[in-house]
Amino acid sequence: MKQLETLLYIAILGAVGLFGIYLQNSLMEDEPTEQNFNSRHDPDYYIENFTATGLDQNGQRRYVIEAERMAHFPDDDTALLDKPHVIEYEIGFAPRHTYSDEGWVNSSGDEILLTGNVKIVVEADSRGPGGTMKAKRMKIILDKSKQGGGLFK
Repeated sequence: MKQLETLLYIAILGAVGLFGIYLQNSLMEDEPTEQNFNSRHDPDYYIENFTATGLDQNGQRRYVIEAERMAHFPDDDTALLDKPHVIEYEIGFAPRHTYSDEGWVNSSGDEILLTGNVKIVVEADSRGPGGTMKAKRMKIILDKSKQGGGLFK
């Protein structure tokens, strides 16, 4: 009788042990797969109160881009701008100010797409009396001959 009782305890402990091993294996997560962060479209950095200035070959200011926030995306080397303000300069003429809700800068930094309540303000100069224009979208092609080659280069 004593032997039967001992065998019963061993069987119960063995069953509890096997059940514990089963639970541990079933609840364990597989090893995480290696993630390639270059294939994801997540920003790698943000800049608050962003300002970038583009210069021409002579070191003269060609444009200024300001934004409340800029988010850079490493997978395609583009950037998103919140509340951008683009000021374009041309020698002998009044600067052109362009405002919008959002903006996108391409990978070479020579093209900006502005969307949402786009407003263009030009002061009077030798070309004309100036004025204000509004649009839903606007693409600005920046001068490629500027020093540095682009916004991110």
